Amino acid sequence: MITLGIEEEVQVVDGRGQLVAHDLAAGLAEHATPEGMLDREIHRCVIELKTRVCGSVDELLAALRTVRAAARRKAGAQGQRILIAGLHPTAYWQEQPLHEGPDWPHYARLVAEYQDVARAAFSFGMHLHLGFADGTPRMPIMNRLRHVLPEVLALSASSPFFEGRDTGLHSWRHGLLDRYPRMGTPDIWSSERHYASHVERLRRVGCIHADQALWQDIRLHHRYGTLEVRIMDAHPDLERIGLIATLLKWEAETLEEELRDGRQGLVWERACIEENKWRARRYGLGAQWIDWDRDEASSTGVHFERWWRRLAPRAAGHAERAYWERRLADALTAGTFADELRARVACDADWAATLRWMADRAEEPAPALASVGGWA
Repeated sequence: MITLGIEEEVQVVDGRGQLVAHDLAAGLAEHATPEGMLDREIHRCVIELKTRVCGSVDELLAALRTVRAAARRKAGAQGQRILIAGLHPTAYWQEQPLHEGPDWPHYARLVAEYQDVARAAFSFGMHLHLGFADGTPRMPIMNRLRHVLPEVLALSASSPFFEGRDTGLHSWRHGLLDRYPRMGTPDIWSSERHYASHVERLRRVGCIHADQALWQDIRLHHRYGTLEVRIMDAHPDLERIGLIATLLKWEAETLEEELRDGRQGLVWERACIEENKWRARRYGLGAQWIDWDRDEASSTGVHFERWWRRLAPRAAGHAERAYWERRLADALTAGTFADELRARVACDADWAATLRWMADRAEEPAPALASVGGWA
């Protein structure tokens, strides 16, 4: 069984929707929950949410809902709110205070090494951890799971605006993150030993520190042993997050089954995957996708239908398959949160109204999702 966990970076804003520094330590114990924990990040306007390890997507969404509620209460205790998107649409990085100095040695090292790259990268992502049974060949799974990273980026895309400008992209967040070294789509690794040897080599020559590893769009986590998919923008809607988690979980299970049966397919080069990543960033769910097994481009509808046919046998039964098939169809019809945000900006009188709407979206009661577990 593949286990699941989510890390999600949410924005802390004031009553006007502007980013504001949050004191995580103040009253932290009062907002503890067994479903996960709250943590800090390098920028003080961030609360990082970490769910517990979950056995199903249904459990994962329930845990994330609970931890989000804890973050809302935590922010509210300081007269603040939370906002969930890949970037704040109007903020300037020069105005954002950091956790730095001797009290925060890890963050201080990042700023000392990466300077304005670290200061400017106040982005907000969602990371999905996939945990495997001992003995599972994680590296061959990671090599092939790279193929679908652009698709889940498109499903999560929520950062079209930066510093008050429409960037023309659906996800500008990666324009900030990819300034770091050791980011983006990882190379193909022949084995876990080869991958670990490279990480150790980087540490030995001083490229990274002992508490760091590679920060790419998917990585073999250096402490947890999970495959951590890091490419997604933060997204306010739990149902969209559930869809992304389901697709990634079923893809990983399919790859694991293919490996057991000796049916491992071709592994795409980094450059090929980066082409689809660009299309996802630029066009979201309106992209033309390249299938590098066929060397042909296809529309989102055709491309996702092919992917769905590959994954649908992983469903536990007809009800589960029908539920997520409907959610995928809804997502392709609705488009990205970037689409929704652009439409909202077009009809609002000013940014203040849009920012209030975004904060309200983060505080809306999440759907009960009882139907998700209805097939059990």
